[in-house]
Amino acid sequence: MRPEEALDAARERAAAARAAGAYADDLSGFAVAPTDRVTTERLMEWAAIEPDTTLLRSTRRAGAPITWLKRLLLRGLQQHFNEMTAQQTRFNLQVVAKLAELDDRVSALERRDAER
Repeated sequence: MRPEEALDAARERAAAARAAGAYADDLSGFAVAPTDRVTTERLMEWAAIEPDTTLLRSTRRAGAPITWLKRLLLRGLQQHFNEMTAQQTRFNLQVVAKLAELDDRVSALERRDAER
C-alpha cells in the first residue's frame, strides 16, 4: 500500500469496525472549547517540564519485564535525565519571558500609535 492510500484505507477500516459494533463510545458530548489566546501564565505553566516517572510502563501483553527494564534504565540515567529536563525547562521559561516582554512592547507601541 502506498502512503497516499493509507489514510483512505484506515478510514474504511474504521467505518467497517464501527458498523460491526467497535468504537461504541458515545463521543457526541465530547468537545474541546477553542481558546482565542493562551495566557502568559498558561505558557509559563506549560514551559516547566515535570515528567511523571510513575507513568513509565509497558502496554504490551507481557509488559512487566519490559517495565522493570525501563525503570532500571531510568534509575541508571536519572542524573542525566534530570539535567536535560532542567536545561530544557530553563530554556522554555526564558523563551516565555522574552515572548511576554515582546508582547508588552508591541502593546505599548500600539497604544502610542493609537494616541497619535
